[in-house]
Amino acid sequence: MSSKFQGGEILIGKPEWFTYRKFGWGIAPKTWQGWVYVAIVALVAGFLVSITITSALKVWIFGILFGVIMIDIIHIMTKLAKVHDERENHHQLIIERNCSFAAIAALFGVALYQTYQNKALLVSGQTVFPFDVSLLIVLGTMFVVKVASWIYVSKKM
Repeated sequence: MSSKFQGGEILIGKPEWFTYRKFGWGIAPKTWQGWVYVAIVALVAGFLVSITITSALKVWIFGILFGVIMIDIIHIMTKLAKVHDERENHHQLIIERNCSFAAIAALFGVALYQTYQNKALLVSGQTVFPFDVSLLIVLGTMFVVKVASWIYVSKKM
């Protein structure tokens, strides 16, 4: 993995090395450089797990490595649309939209199912949600991201 200084940003991986994942979320290697990137990250992580240092130090080092790699992957993902053609980007947007709709439907379905199972809470007049509150947190987060994204895109246009 070679670092490159480009436009004020230090990059480890390049968007040209990766593509959209067909299954799951994130990126997948597209070129031999992308596969080398993944292999080096795996080797470094494996090395960190196998060395004999204190657990606390190992957690800190692994956390720093994980943070750097996550920042690099997020950076690559934000630049991925620039290295793919318009058709691939459009297909990816349709896929992501459909996944979002399915996730929202599943979350609402689980909330309704839990409400049905806990209907006694509704009748008892308690001020407790009849479903897991974490479902509201996830739906609320999705809503906030949707509104923030809409505002961001509206200002860009």
